[in-house]
Amino acid sequence: MRRAAPEAIVVAILLAALVPACGPRRTSPRLGPAPDGEVVRLDPVHVTATQDGERVVLDAYDAKELFVRASAALRAESYAEATRLYTALVTEFPDSELVPLSLYNQGLCYDAMGRFQDAATAYSGLIERFPESEDKADALFRLAGSYEALESFDDAAKALDALLVRPDLGGVERVEVLARKGSALIQMGRPEDARVALEEATRLFRQGRGISPSDSVFYYSMAQFKLGEIVHNEMRAIQLPSDEALLQERLEAKAKALLEAQRLYTKVIRIGHAHWAAAAAYRIGALYHHLWKDILNAPPPSDLTAEESEIYFDILRDRTRVLLKKAVAQWERTLKLARRLGLDNEWIDDTTRDLEQIRNELTLEASAAPEGDDREEPDAGP
Repeated sequence: MRRAAPEAIVVAILLAALVPACGPRRTSPRLGPAPDGEVVRLDPVHVTATQDGERVVLDAYDAKELFVRASAALRAESYAEATRLYTALVTEFPDSELVPLSLYNQGLCYDAMGRFQDAATAYSGLIERFPESEDKADALFRLAGSYEALESFDDAAKALDALLVRPDLGGVERVEVLARKGSALIQMGRPEDARVALEEATRLFRQGRGISPSDSVFYYSMAQFKLGEIVHNEMRAIQLPSDEALLQERLEAKAKALLEAQRLYTKVIRIGHAHWAAAAAYRIGALYHHLWKDILNAPPPSDLTAEESEIYFDILRDRTRVLLKKAVAQWERTLKLARRLGLDNEWIDDTTRDLEQIRNELTLEASAAPEGDDREEPDAGP
C-alpha cells in the first residue's frame, strides 16, 4: 500500500489498462471475449467534431482511450493536459470502471502542479464515491499529504485517523500514519495527544511486528524527532520571572527540559537517517541558543535602578556566553557531518544561517570586552 511517484504510477496504470492480468491492485475493463458465463460491460464510444479551417475533424474515443491518452500526458509531466483528459473521462463516462483510477491520477496531477485543494477534492471524490475501491487507502494517504501541504492539519488528522482503523494497514505504514498524525497534532496545539501518537509510532517500530530490516526508518526517525520538538517547545514556554525566589526554580526546570530534549534528539541521530539526523543536530544547537535568548530576555529584578540593570545584563551576558559557544560547537559538527554525507536541505541552511548569526554576536561581544579580558570559557561540547 505505497504511494508511488507519478512516473511509477503511470507505468502500473498503463500495464493494468492494457494487460489486465498484470495489475495486482488495479482493475480495468477486459478487451477480449469474456469467459463463459461472464458479462462484459463495454463503455460507450463518444464522437466529437471540431472545425479545422474548411475541414471537420472527427475524434472517436471511449473511456479506455481517454485513460491511455491522459496517462501518457501524466508520464510526460504534461499535468494540465492529463488533468483535462481525466476530468473528461470522469464527466463523460461516470459509470466506467476507470473512474476511480482517473480521480486518483487527477489528484496526482494537481499535487504536481501545487494545486493541493483541487488534489484533495479529487482524492475525496474517489473515497466518497467508491468506498470499496482498492485504491481508497492510497487515496487517504495522498489526501492527508494534500492537507498537510495546505496546512489544514485538522483535515489531515481526520484522513490519517481513517487509515488507522483499517485492519490491512501494514506495520511500517502504521508507523508512518502515527508519526504524521503526531506532527499534525503538534501544529494543532495538542502536544499531549501528539506525544501519545508519536510514542506509539516509536514503540511499534521497535517491536518490529510487520516491519522488515529493509524498511525505511524515515518515519521512525521523524516520530522520535517530533517527541524532541514537544519537549523543546515546553522548555521555551517556561517563563523566567523577575522574582528571584522563583527564578532559580524556573531555570532548573528549563535546564531539565533542555537535557531531556537533547536526549531525544540524540536518539534521532543514533538511528542514522541522514535528513532527520541533520535536523536533530541543528535543534540541539538551537536548544542552547534559545536558552541564551530566554535568559537575556527575562526581566531584571524589579528593585534595580536603570544603571544597576545595565550592569546586571552585562554580567548575565558574560556568564551565559558559554551557551552560545555550545551552540556554535554543535552547529560546526552538524556542518561537518553534512559535508561528509553530501547533505543539502533546509536544516543545513538553518544551521549555516544561525551559525553565522552567533559568530557575529560573539565577535561583537569580544570587541566590546575590556582589554585583557581573556578568561577561559568552559568546554563547548554538548
